Amino acid sequence: MKKFLLLAVSLIATICLCACGGKDGGGLFTKPTPTPIPEINPVEILTIEDVYAGINYAYAPVLEGNAPVRNGNSATAIYRSEPIGQGDPVIVTVTQFNESVAQETVWYEYDYIRVKRPSAEMITGLGQDAFIAFPSIHIFDRGCHIQITAGSGADENQRNLLLNLASVAVQKFESLMPEQTE
Repeated sequence: MKKFLLLAVSLIATICLCACGGKDGGGLFTKPTPTPIPEINPVEILTIEDVYAGINYAYAPVLEGNAPVRNGNSATAIYRSEPIGQGDPVIVTVTQFNESVAQETVWYEYDYIRVKRPSAEMITGLGQDAFIAFPSIHIFDRGCHIQITAGSGADENQRNLLLNLASVAVQKFESLMPEQTE
């Protein structure tokens, strides 16, 4: 009788544990809640100080409009010289996946830009994929497309500027955007 009572109590406890959470989830066999996708702000991955150091302190950058401009799943920060005309602007755009835009869609848009530029120079060691198509560097990483436009001349100096800014941006981006596990 004791064994039967112990078995019955164990069975009831198991059923209760499995049923915990009701309709809204929870319980023993439910899928874990996915980590929310962080909204990446371009001024977090390339700050005014980063731009100032990146341009070798040639001019004092200011953030145009005092904030990035968001358009759908993209956000753009424009750092211009103060006073205007002292140097080339630095433009940082982050296009990311979200609940309504799949990572594959962001990849296809990124890849389409590369295909349109047959003279693009492939870059290794930045994100999952990267290329320079002057005047910009493009990086695809963790389902997002980072584009940085800076400098002029389409020469080694501009290439180095783009690479330096991109390496800072990717390092900060990867600390903010978790790797996707799907």
